[in-house]
This record gives sequence, structure tokens and C-alpha cells, in this order.
Amino acid sequence: MKTTEANTGRAISRRRFLKVSGAAVAPMVLPRTVLGMGGRPGANDRIVTGHIGLGGMGRFHFNALKDHIGALCDVDRHHLGAAAEAMDRKVPAYKDYRKLLEQRDLDAVVIAAPDHWHGLMAVHACEAGKDVYVEKPSSKTIEEGRAMLRAARRYGRVMQVGSQGRSMPEGHAACTYVRNGELGEVRRVECWHYENPVGGDPA
Repeated sequence: MKTTEANTGRAISRRRFLKVSGAAVAPMVLPRTVLGMGGRPGANDRIVTGHIGLGGMGRFHFNALKDHIGALCDVDRHHLGAAAEAMDRKVPAYKDYRKLLEQRDLDAVVIAAPDHWHGLMAVHACEAGKDVYVEKPSSKTIEEGRAMLRAARRYGRVMQVGSQGRSMPEGHAACTYVRNGELGEVRRVECWHYENPVGGDPA
């Protein structure tokens, strides 16, 4: 929500509007943490995350977002136990991600389970009303990717795929180098990617 400050014509945010309009009464009625006073984030600014998959990249996200974590999930009891032990507070821990999605106080989920689970978990998370950060690859097939997109749109969710390499300074520098013509005219691009596992039980 945006409104305009009187006599200035400047747009102000919902947060600023609440601070200005409620300044006289808020300290008597609301705790400081609700409006984010005293340098601390307010309740509306805090995103509570549920983490599905706690090994590999999942552990990286766990360490980076520890203060926001509201639930943990991993089918591997060693990963789940290690993450729960590393928390400075007790949070619910699940083996079944569907149980985590039932937890109402979670705003978003971080999905770092094995690749073949990404699409299904992301769709289920959208259906459960959670925003989604899902590790790469976003899905195993184009059809799965389209289902994820449809789910995000249908349920009004935010979904981000963790292609961190594209956001790194090195990636930006290389992109800028090529776009600025420093490499000359690009006529051919060769890409390499490791092969998907083949043979055996895909599960």
C-alpha cells in the first residue's frame, strides 16, 4: 500500500504510514518489535522459513538463514538430527515434507532435496500457501517446470530458483564483458552440463 504525505506529494510506504500515523499511541498499545522500532525487524518484516533437505546445499541455506528457521525436514535422520542440534532453539522437525507444509506459521520453504523432488515439492508448497526458494535444477522436465509456474500463478506465490552463479560478481563481470563487445562478435556458444543419472531405479 502506498499513500502520499500531506503537502509534499511524496509517496510513502505502508511501514512509514503506520509509523507516522500511529506514533502517538503505538508505544502505549503495541510492543516495539511489532513496528520494528529500536533497530529490530518488525513482525511483518520477518520471514519464517521451513527447510526441506538439510544436506549439501540444504546445509548451506540452513546456516545462512538460521535466525529465520521455523521448521526442519529431511528423510535422512542424520541430516535432520545434526540440523536440529545446531539450532539455538527448538523447532519442529519432520521426516515427511507434507507435514512441514501443514505448519501454518511458515511464510516460505527452502527446497534443497534431491533434484527429482523439486517440482512436486514446489507445487505442493504453493498449494499450501507458502512462497518457495527451490534449488537448481528447478525441475527434471519441462512439464514439471510448467506445473510449478502454473501453481505459483494460481496461488499467488513468489518462487525463486537458486541459480546463484548468475548473481555472483564473477558472473556479472563476464556477462558485462560480453555485452560490451569486449569479446568481439559472438557467433557460437558451447555449453556443458553433467549428465543426469541413468539406469536403475530413478527414485
